[in-house]
Amino acid sequence: MDPKYRVVAGMIGTLALTALVAHLLLRMGSGGVFAALWRSGGYFTILTTALTAGTFLAIAIRGRRLSFGWMSMLTLSMIMVGLVYHVLLSHLFNPRGLHWWIDQAFHTVLPAAVLWFWLMEVTRHEPRTGARPLLWAIWPVCYGVYALLRGALTGWYPYPFLNVARLGWDGVLPNLAGVALVFVILAYGMNYIGQRMPLRD
Repeated sequence: MDPKYRVVAGMIGTLALTALVAHLLLRMGSGGVFAALWRSGGYFTILTTALTAGTFLAIAIRGRRLSFGWMSMLTLSMIMVGLVYHVLLSHLFNPRGLHWWIDQAFHTVLPAAVLWFWLMEVTRHEPRTGARPLLWAIWPVCYGVYALLRGALTGWYPYPFLNVARLGWDGVLPNLAGVALVFVILAYGMNYIGQRMPLRD
């Protein structure tokens, strides 16, 4: 791997880790760090950012490329973090000060940076064959099951469109189907692009 991409990977991983730490520090109240971790661990944004931090720091430290499938799944998940927030959720929040900067890091800067890395590095090296875009949905599907089970046990749902207590299953299931459909369409689109990007010399 070109050393400059290790540096870029380190910068993306560090940004993700910094945003996570800042987010947790701001959320720490009387319950302390464990309460902040438990609450934050309910959000797809936070969990996916943690995966991003770990993945990019590993690339920077080890200097080895990860599989096209893993990187594509992670990139698509980060894209969905940004899309869902800006399309469905941003009007519900009005963060200010440091909260605004962290919010932008999670939902705008990191998705854009990860997509850039995917286009510039991941898609321009072999192997890229044998990708299975449907498998990229395993992570968001697992999160959906986790969020709904957690909500059923605690009564708290991280996102309004997952709130079974308020919307009922007949309201939540179409929301999940819509998000899943967008994810799968984007997955096949990304795979199409990824397989056709020119290889670097």
